[in-house]
Amino acid sequence: MNVSLTQRPRAVADPEIHEMVPHWGPYRRLVVNRAGETVFTCVVRPKGPGACFLTDCLPQRDHSAAAAELVAACRHLAAEHGMTDIIAMHPDSWTDALTAAGATALTGVVPMSLRLDAELLGTHERALPAGCRFAPLTADTGDLGGLSPDSDRDNDLRVWREVLTGDLGPLVPEACARIVADGRTRAAVAVTLDAGVPLVGHCVVAPDERGAGLGRAVLLKGLLGLAESGYTGCRLNVVTQNWRARRLYRSLGFVQDQATLRASRLVRS
Repeated sequence: MNVSLTQRPRAVADPEIHEMVPHWGPYRRLVVNRAGETVFTCVVRPKGPGACFLTDCLPQRDHSAAAAELVAACRHLAAEHGMTDIIAMHPDSWTDALTAAGATALTGVVPMSLRLDAELLGTHERALPAGCRFAPLTADTGDLGGLSPDSDRDNDLRVWREVLTGDLGPLVPEACARIVADGRTRAAVAVTLDAGVPLVGHCVVAPDERGAGLGRAVLLKGLLGLAESGYTGCRLNVVTQNWRARRLYRSLGFVQDQATLRASRLVRS
């Protein structure tokens, strides 16, 4: 187990009350109160028997005491709710403190958001290259593995499965699309509803097509589908080192609206 469940962190006194309250669908918000005041909250997202994913940690404060609150919350989830595998998405500034407590640091993530404006997005539209056309993306689309090089294929297929089977929320059909040429998918985007907010769950372009504008075109198709369906905003999370994707998202108006985050595994039995 990564984080000790027996040794209490010294940076914070024991919380008086941990309360799980409804948040959205199967998600719950864990609220920690001390002396009648809320001192920490996070959203608990089930990921299978004994496993959960923690997001939306508050306060987003650059201080070891905030990280200690997360450790205490994980201790509670393990002891009282039988959680044996806990991954948390937390401010990157907490990483050193969490690592010192036994956590395993995973991927760095930049959270971004976009205010949807169909008229403005429409100014970015360009004709697709000859031979390319848009097609629907559905849960039974079978050639998505071909979008990734061998080194990324297993991870990309895992993400596609999570997105297309609803693990990240229901698909928004109007915002899911492929670009097809010669009977093969060359680029694809999937958008889900994450706690009621559109989230770009995955967007991939075939290696031999990168740099031709297909990623921009298929993402724009999805964003316009959202805007035309009445949605007012969209979110996405991009790996810190993926500079190509970050440039693409910024060129369409996405902005980083929170501190850089880090995924860490805090509990594993």
